[in-house]
Amino acid sequence: MTDKAQPGHRASEGLGSADRSLVTTAFTLRFNASHEQVGAEGDAVRSGAALRQLVTYPLKSGAGIGAAHAELTRRGLRDDRRWMVVDAQGEFLTARRIGRLLSVRAEPLEGGALRLSAPDHLSPLVASPDLDRAPIQVTVWKDRCAAHDLGDASADWMSRLLGQPCRVVWMPEATQRAVSGSQAHSGDIVSFADGFPILLTTEESLRAVSDGLAEPVPMACFRPNIVIAGYEAFAERSWSSVRIGALEFDVAGPCVRCQMTVRHPATGARRPDGQPLARLAELQATREGVVFGVNLIPRQLGTLRVGDPVLVS
Repeated sequence: MTDKAQPGHRASEGLGSADRSLVTTAFTLRFNASHEQVGAEGDAVRSGAALRQLVTYPLKSGAGIGAAHAELTRRGLRDDRRWMVVDAQGEFLTARRIGRLLSVRAEPLEGGALRLSAPDHLSPLVASPDLDRAPIQVTVWKDRCAAHDLGDASADWMSRLLGQPCRVVWMPEATQRAVSGSQAHSGDIVSFADGFPILLTTEESLRAVSDGLAEPVPMACFRPNIVIAGYEAFAERSWSSVRIGALEFDVAGPCVRCQMTVRHPATGARRPDGQPLARLAELQATREGVVFGVNLIPRQLGTLRVGDPVLVS
């Protein structure tokens, strides 16, 4: 795997009330011998299968922020990867090459503003885009996008942290970056994420990766937006759609993983043993590369809550 994954690949918490009546009225459910509920349309839900974590990453390659509930938009979870660091040429920078980015905590504010902080760095900084100025063109993978610069103060703050000239930018609502791939529909859009609006992983798949390793692998290494539990390890690779609470998603395929997963999710330091990529190569190798988790495209918008039931087909 090179320093850059291919477009469309994604490379890292409060129980809420779930409206289970929406599920039971939409499907006539019965139990089979394995305690799996099967809907009249072929959908299935394990007894107790549920949403366990919701995480947004406001700054691409920055620290994740967990929540008990989150608004699902066309681009993914609200504020997920709407900000990005670019070099002097406007090319995106990520923790694949600059691990220190993982230590940056970015807290969204109104109007595209952002509060930036990092351990053992300068004082926290609040930066805002100048919306009266024309947006600049930036590049994420092969896509050219219009974005607003957050100003010289944030550029200086981030340049000192990363040790190279760079700037912080924000994607406004007017920028419509299209989702690509066979599962994409006309009008599907994404933020500065690698290619898809949502990355889903499961606790069972993580457990299978960690089994046999001297040190368990934290889920944060895989930087998911949604973590669920209740299905067999790696079963997600066979799914075509997912319903969480009342909201439906198309599965756009597995997520090919890169060297970013071997970095410590808080410090960015590389693990000398090459895990979890080495373990994934044993368990989940494909022609495209080693995979973990699946990419999703939302087909309904609304609010997701930890504890929502999960159905798959």
